[in-house]
Amino acid sequence: MSETETSEAPVALVTGAGNGIGAALCAKLAAAGHRVVVVDIDPEATAKSAESCGGAVFPADVSDLDQNRAMVAHAIERFGRLDIAVLNAGVSSDQPPDLPLDVERYRRVLGVNVDGLAFGIDATVPELARHAGRILVTASLAGLGPDQANPLYALTKSAAIGYVRAIADSLEQRDIRINALCPGFTDTAILGITRRLIRKQGFPLLSPDDVADAALTVLAEPGTGQAWTVVAGRAPQPFAFPPLPTTLMPDGSQARFRPLFSRSAKKEDTP
Repeated sequence: MSETETSEAPVALVTGAGNGIGAALCAKLAAAGHRVVVVDIDPEATAKSAESCGGAVFPADVSDLDQNRAMVAHAIERFGRLDIAVLNAGVSSDQPPDLPLDVERYRRVLGVNVDGLAFGIDATVPELARHAGRILVTASLAGLGPDQANPLYALTKSAAIGYVRAIADSLEQRDIRINALCPGFTDTAILGITRRLIRKQGFPLLSPDDVADAALTVLAEPGTGQAWTVVAGRAPQPFAFPPLPTTLMPDGSQARFRPLFSRSAKKEDTP
């Protein structure tokens, strides 16, 4: 068992950190003074990324709840705390848009992109709540607009954005901020054969460093429950969701509903 390091430098855990956006973010977090826990399902890639940023190695399959809990326990054992969780692990489905559905591919992409998100939040929140922590979820522009070429991937990224927005209020009551990062086409392996087509058309690609820089920007922002877009040639910015239609009462007035756990309900229900 390794001895816990006593430095007061903040600790960041990054999943899907063996390459691409995750590896770039680990390097930038380390350069900014963070101690980093590098998590990836590929042990060799995890070790290589950790070596380059001086981070702690933890190979894990994020689709498994127990392994999510184990990665947090490792961060605490090694560094004594956890301040930032970047839930970046993700895979493409390789499922063409036409049916029938390949169930094995469906289960795999949901396991990593959706289960990995929900399990990662569940595992990191108890420790993050002790340090006014931050969670950043790597989603995608595919979760904001229809990705007709890869609908299963779009399904998972839409779910990620929806979950971030839905859980933000509850987490803020525990002094945790959570946001989603929604990059456009990025020059990583997840593009697969699409990368050649994009380059042939001269379409600008983001680099992993571009997305990592945007991630640091979002982590430094005070807001929560937002989906930040990242596209080539533009500064990252929160996406402006349109307001939902207002439910009307029989007399034509606007109906108001406040869940009991919401901040507004708690304030108005306090004697």
